[in-house]
Amino acid sequence: MANDVWALAEINSGKLASISLQLASKAAELAGALGGSSAAIALGTNTQAAAADLGACGVQTVYASEGSVYDEYLTQPHVEALASLIQQHQPRLVLFGGTNFGRDVAARLAARLGLGIEYNVGDVAIENGEVMMTVPAFGGSQAVKMAFQGEGTRLLGARPNAFPTNRVGGAANVESVPAPAAPANGAKVSGPFGTEGAAEAGHLGKAPDGHDIWMPAASRAKLEEAQIVVSGGRGLGGPQGFAQIEDLATALGASVGASRAAVDAGWVPYAHQVGQTGKTVKPTVYIACGISGAVQHKAGMGTSGLIIAINKDKDAPIFSFCDLGIVGDLNVVVPQLTALVKARKGS
Repeated sequence: MANDVWALAEINSGKLASISLQLASKAAELAGALGGSSAAIALGTNTQAAAADLGACGVQTVYASEGSVYDEYLTQPHVEALASLIQQHQPRLVLFGGTNFGRDVAARLAARLGLGIEYNVGDVAIENGEVMMTVPAFGGSQAVKMAFQGEGTRLLGARPNAFPTNRVGGAANVESVPAPAAPANGAKVSGPFGTEGAAEAGHLGKAPDGHDIWMPAASRAKLEEAQIVVSGGRGLGGPQGFAQIEDLATALGASVGASRAAVDAGWVPYAHQVGQTGKTVKPTVYIACGISGAVQHKAGMGTSGLIIAINKDKDAPIFSFCDLGIVGDLNVVVPQLTALVKARKGS
């Protein structure tokens, strides 16, 4: 069993997702610590351009498989190609993104090859030759270290934005891999993910049990890839409160996030939760509205570039680590901020 570390890139319609560069950077780092080699796997279209970006993050090899079959079907072709590569090269560790795509591929691959797998990893390092992972436990209130047992290839699902992107320069050796044939009974993609029926603006809808729930605009950037995030918490008072969060996000060109308290209350879908048991974001600007700033929430946004907090409680924990704090009623401050942004933009 080699000490090689691989990273699976995510390519959607020829575009490389930002998590791919994070995983490639970490694969290069871990492989160096283990004394092995690093590689990235690029499956889809426009793989040569993807290979250049991945190589700049330090991986030595990119296994590139060019083919429209990866865009036309769900994960079956990816699993076929990966299973063949793993059986041939036997890497020690394969990194996946903790996205819907990454989880689906990793689960199918683990079941097919009988591989060990760990999800929701927030950090990973090499300690005394062992791969040590840090993962949340007990509802996110604790972080624990764990390691794989036994031999064989292991799969690691990392939280988006858990690792930094390190562009160290250089170029990877690109090895072409033939694309598999279209699966006989595979699920076919009828259109781009997440665009069918997407609303241009958020709206108040109904959850399956009939209660009111705010549905943020689906046309925005993915939360974990957004450069600006505006998040709402318990201080909004209910799902209707997210309307003003949506207005500010629209004015800024931002994506909408939420605290666990708001999600648990059923005010906004789980897909928008930021925190240790939600998504990890790393935007240039993060605006927290009515969020107390518990350690679990900080774990999901604490590395943001500029953190702005709006809360009427001057003793809220978020004021201890934000860059700019506004003590005041968010129902007054947020609309005023939105109006100022619109005035500055001339809209």
